[in-house]
Amino acid sequence: MGFFKDKFKKRRESHEHGYVSFTQDDLKEQMKTNPANEEAYGLLDAAMCTSSHITAVDENNLTVNVDDIYPCTEAECDEMDRLLDQAKAAVKDPNDKFFHERYGELREIVDWSRKKHWTFKWVLILGCLLSIFIIFILVEQAASDKRVIERKVEKIKNWEKQDTTIVFEECRAWSGVKQTDSVRLANKHKEHVLACIKGDYEYHVKQLPYHQRAIDTVDNRDQKKYHKERLQYHEDMMKQYKKEYEDVNDMKFKAYRKYALKLYKSELRSARWMNRIAWILLFYVLLLTPFYIYSSHQYGYYITRYRAESAKLDKLQKWGFTVASFFLGAGLAMALLPDTKVTTIYSGGRTETHTESNPLNMMILCLKMILLAIAACVFSFVCIFIMSYVTITSFKRNHDWSKVSAATAALTSKATEMAGKAGEVAKKAANKAVEVANEKIQQHKELKDGNSEDSKM
Repeated sequence: MGFFKDKFKKRRESHEHGYVSFTQDDLKEQMKTNPANEEAYGLLDAAMCTSSHITAVDENNLTVNVDDIYPCTEAECDEMDRLLDQAKAAVKDPNDKFFHERYGELREIVDWSRKKHWTFKWVLILGCLLSIFIIFILVEQAASDKRVIERKVEKIKNWEKQDTTIVFEECRAWSGVKQTDSVRLANKHKEHVLACIKGDYEYHVKQLPYHQRAIDTVDNRDQKKYHKERLQYHEDMMKQYKKEYEDVNDMKFKAYRKYALKLYKSELRSARWMNRIAWILLFYVLLLTPFYIYSSHQYGYYITRYRAESAKLDKLQKWGFTVASFFLGAGLAMALLPDTKVTTIYSGGRTETHTESNPLNMMILCLKMILLAIAACVFSFVCIFIMSYVTITSFKRNHDWSKVSAATAALTSKATEMAGKAGEVAKKAANKAVEVANEKIQQHKELKDGNSEDSKM
């Protein structure tokens, strides 16, 4: 236990969390105890108030929060350095151990603030790697769906000419036959589509008795009105599906093949989009990890400046991981459910007890997999969100983008100017072409008039 206590204490007393082992009151008390170093202690006190985290109210009331004394910019580091140098030069009693300890601690704070430190978290990188695995599965699934639909489209294009019609009353509603089996032949596919339409029609037919019975028995006017509206809705949907059935049933081979291709091409477009989105997500997460690690190499004063924001992200991480842990624990707890115990009593009075697989085991297994998947997704989402936020904000704050913006604006203005010049040149060329065409028309007209006068003579 002592190891963990020391580790927690060091974490709590780290520079990242703004730890300082003394307060301004300690300095004031020491000024009274050792008046020879009063000026030096006053400069140490001034050095503790250089951070922009300390407001004017804090300075006037002399109530500075200890974790706010860390410098937040390079300029504040320089100012704190200057005051510490003055404090060291103002020491009259070189044997003041308390002063040297406080001075050394403040000097260490300045040195830490000037240096760069790695702030990335391995747990976030682990979550990012897990998300890569999840997204890779999605990529493979999207690619598989796309290939399946492409094969269906190819089979439909190669159909042999077949025509069939099925009377509505004789058509059996869809009973779960796989659609991949029906794509081989035009008639089989048409039968399957008609069966699906008939299934939708029968679903609405089954809803009619419930609403009709409610209309006859319910006394409340609003409820009666609701059931009448639902009854009318189901009747309208029945008419719609009946008409759709007749339209599809009357289609000849070419019209039906065009109809089938339209159905699957829309699915193919959706599958291709899903495939592209999955690949984009995969590339994004793959690039996010190195950029996150690079952006996590930050100056100490940068860490101090955004310590409050970092604390909020830590809280978000804590709550997100708590939710993920809940789903993970619930999923793992499914394995603790006992099997069913069966006791057999024989005619002689002998009893025998044995265990059998729980009939709900398949449902429990599915629920377990769903809970574990939710836990993995929540964990990965929280990690990716925090890494993305840290990476984007770090690049935005740690780099001077004004030069890039100025260069982009210059290129844009130059491109606009060149486009304007090209437009003027094109306009002049067009005007010149119009003038040449008008001159030729005029010459042709004059020539025609001259020929007509010669013919009259």
